[in-house]
Amino acid sequence: MIDYIFFVLLLYGFSYLYYINISHGLGRKAELLQLRRFLPCAIIAVLTPALTNQSLSSPAFLVSLLIGVLWILTYPSLYYFTFHKNSSDFGFHLDVVFGLYFIGWSFSIKFLINYFSVFPTVSLTILSLFEFAIIVILLLQWLYYTIYKTCINDNAIMLLRGTDFNEAIEFYRSLPLYIQISSPCAAFFLCSAIIVNNHSRLTISFLPISSLYIIATTVIFMTFYLWNSKKGVFIRTGIIELFLDVQNYLKETASYRIHLKERLATLKVTHQDNVPQISGTVILVIGESESRDYMSAFCDYEYDTTPWLKQNKNNRNFILFPNAYACADQTVPALEMALTEANQYTSKKFFESCSIIDIAKAAGYKTYWFSNQGHIGSAETAITLIANTADKAIWTKQNLNNFQYDETLLEYLKEADPKKNNFIVLHLIGNHFNFINRYPYSFSTFSKPGKYDLIPNYIDSIAYTDYVLQKVTEYAQENLNLQALLYFSDHGTLPDKRRSPNFDGFGTVRIPMFAYFSDEYIQKNNEIYQTLSENQHRYFTNDLAYDLMCSIFNIKSNHFDETNSLASPKYKFTREMLTTDLGKMYIKNDTTK
Repeated sequence: MIDYIFFVLLLYGFSYLYYINISHGLGRKAELLQLRRFLPCAIIAVLTPALTNQSLSSPAFLVSLLIGVLWILTYPSLYYFTFHKNSSDFGFHLDVVFGLYFIGWSFSIKFLINYFSVFPTVSLTILSLFEFAIIVILLLQWLYYTIYKTCINDNAIMLLRGTDFNEAIEFYRSLPLYIQISSPCAAFFLCSAIIVNNHSRLTISFLPISSLYIIATTVIFMTFYLWNSKKGVFIRTGIIELFLDVQNYLKETASYRIHLKERLATLKVTHQDNVPQISGTVILVIGESESRDYMSAFCDYEYDTTPWLKQNKNNRNFILFPNAYACADQTVPALEMALTEANQYTSKKFFESCSIIDIAKAAGYKTYWFSNQGHIGSAETAITLIANTADKAIWTKQNLNNFQYDETLLEYLKEADPKKNNFIVLHLIGNHFNFINRYPYSFSTFSKPGKYDLIPNYIDSIAYTDYVLQKVTEYAQENLNLQALLYFSDHGTLPDKRRSPNFDGFGTVRIPMFAYFSDEYIQKNNEIYQTLSENQHRYFTNDLAYDLMCSIFNIKSNHFDETNSLASPKYKFTREMLTTDLGKMYIKNDTTK
């Protein structure tokens, strides 16, 4: 019995001292509260071994102990490593509570399965797989911190939620071969070790009914207390609470569709006085991960990566914007603002906002959305919610063994009726990692065909995007009476660095943007064209693209603020005012020439 008491005190002392030292801003009351709380938690962790005289070094108990202690250490420690220098108030006592209770809960179930012989092989295997899943959650957090040197956050979870199956496979295939081989092997051996240790025989002897009653009651209590879906400890631990916050955000975003009719009922769109509706086709092309730092049309890059756009740089029908920035360095948060009236500079939420599709419909256009990015499906993002409001929305078929290059989208342009007024959104896969998969071998100009080489692959993908934009523009000119085309990328990237869910410098948000206007458009909408020409060197963030498109349509609306539009003489923003990283960083702090 002395061994069990000593171990209770050891767990209690470790947990309390760890919590005190890993937390910031705890008041005296909070310290005393946890001083009392952690003691019964430590007692329950060791209660079943003590009542049944099990060795504390038994393999089954050590598995439970390992998982419980790892849970106590993981998220609070990684959060502390990341934020202790700039955050003065945080603590994760429920991670400690969960870890201690998990030890007692897990081992108690193992004992009861063995004692009553409740299909022990199957039951212990299922429990082992559950414990393995818990360990995976913990190990992924340490792996994430090792790679990015920061605690996992909401951006990372959003990134994972927005990653489709094909992107995950591509990411895995991009890892070094030894990691591709060793990771599943390590996972297999870890899972096998947990199963083997949990199947090790426990000391089973007759127990008084009172001891069995205490153990069973404790298991029932801990099952409810730990796993209750409303107030259980598990859902209030650090990493799970973070995940659920993202879930709630996605639910809030999904209300965009629910309130669509309400928004449209208040939407008013009129054409400018004495200016007829634009007859023909307007196209918005959304790039992916393209950085203007590698584009010869925007800078003195050592290679001519954008020959078509560079050739048209001085063409009066084209206007290039060399000071455009993304509002965020991830696709979903960037485009949910770029495509709606929500932006960094207002408090309006995405789900309250009208989209560019709503505006186009109200202005009399037939709307199309053609995307070469995966359709996420049930876990809808803001992008798919907007896309699905178009008259016709089509995603290219994704096949792991058959890369769908962006040129595929040219076929979908044939869906548009050239005799009607059309608004078409093309969403490219563009320059998304893995770059080598974004262009055919025939476009291997700066890299060797089939050779994985990050920057050469990336600039080859940029050259291919330049070619696709040329083909889209030429096809629409010849077949769809193209009046205007706007292109911008959702965000940039640092091609020689692994993608990070955290803001990784202005190189991730310096994006290309250009507009094309037909001679007919310029003649009929000369004020818009002249204003854009005069403003082409002004600074701009792509969360204002919605307002720019409204100006290109040449409309007025109660859901359009002209002072946000780069094509309006009333454009109010200066370099000093504009921000990125969802309002956390000022563009003026970008000192790169």
